[in-house]
Amino acid sequence: MVRLEKQGDSFVMITSGGQKQNLPQQSINDLITAISELQKNPPDKTKIQDGILYLDTSMGVDLRKEIKCILQKAVDNKGMTVTDL
Repeated sequence: MVRLEKQGDSFVMITSGGQKQNLPQQSINDLITAISELQKNPPDKTKIQDGILYLDTSMGVDLRKEIKCILQKAVDNKGMTVTDL
């Protein structure tokens, strides 16, 4: 049996034997990359699995807010406003 626990800025995988295995911190970028992989032929399965892992471990995260922040930063970096779109 394996479970994930958050410790600091990373997740730790706890196995049934009590051993800990550090996992990199997942971010919304992993989800966005996974979604963009769906457009490719063939898609990178590892990137899609990273996106799924982010969704599995992002309990309590407001995905809409995070995606909106990323999109707003992209608009700001281009010198546009939301009304320009």
